[in-house]
Amino acid sequence: MSRGFFDQVDDEVRGFLGPSLRRYQAVRSGRLLKLWYGPRPEDALVHFEVQQVGPRWSPLRGPSLEIGLHLEHPDPAANDRLLAGLDDPPGRPAWAAALPRAVAGPAIGPRAAAWRRVSEFVPMAGEGDPELASEAAESLACYVRTLWPLLLPLIGEV
Repeated sequence: MSRGFFDQVDDEVRGFLGPSLRRYQAVRSGRLLKLWYGPRPEDALVHFEVQQVGPRWSPLRGPSLEIGLHLEHPDPAANDRLLAGLDDPPGRPAWAAALPRAVAGPAIGPRAAAWRRVSEFVPMAGEGDPELASEAAESLACYVRTLWPLLLPLIGEV
């Protein structure tokens, strides 16, 4: 992927979010767009992301994009508490209907023991797909609109 791809995702996701959710912090590179709310560095421990994932870590066994929420607090128990709070009441979470392809659980990759996620993987046919950035932006916006209001009251407890 290119930096331009993730620039496009960032530009378009703002259009899919309401005015109050457009004021986020962001980091973009040639491999990801990461966005979070709040000015402090520790605020970025809970963030939304679109990232390129290679075949080694992708559950799709090929290049893919991961789209969703990442909980990356250095204390695994804090991440577990946030994830459990999103599954309250236990069972089928309230957000499942809005995010039908989302999987909640350990992160993918070397930090899976500590980090958690609510995300989905989308196959990457290549950078030549002109609609992939728009689809990724729309999906990311859905994660933000659905999960951020649920996370907000939980973050103060961590």
